[in-house]
Amino acid sequence: MSVAVYRVTDRKCATCRWWQGARGVELRGYQPYYVKAEAGPAPCMALSGQARTPATTCPRWTKWEKL
Repeated sequence: MSVAVYRVTDRKCATCRWWQGARGVELRGYQPYYVKAEAGPAPCMALSGQARTPATTCPRWTKWEKL
């Protein structure tokens, strides 16, 4: 499966705390810099389980607390 790459400052579903898809974090200088998420759709807990892609945004975006 392909991977999409986003900066931790982007307001995308891949960097949101409600994202349920697979993702990983790339560090630079011991700080999180990129989020790598699988490019396929995943359910969103903030929008009643609707399928969202990592590139979409929504008004309920909240920063992923582990970043």
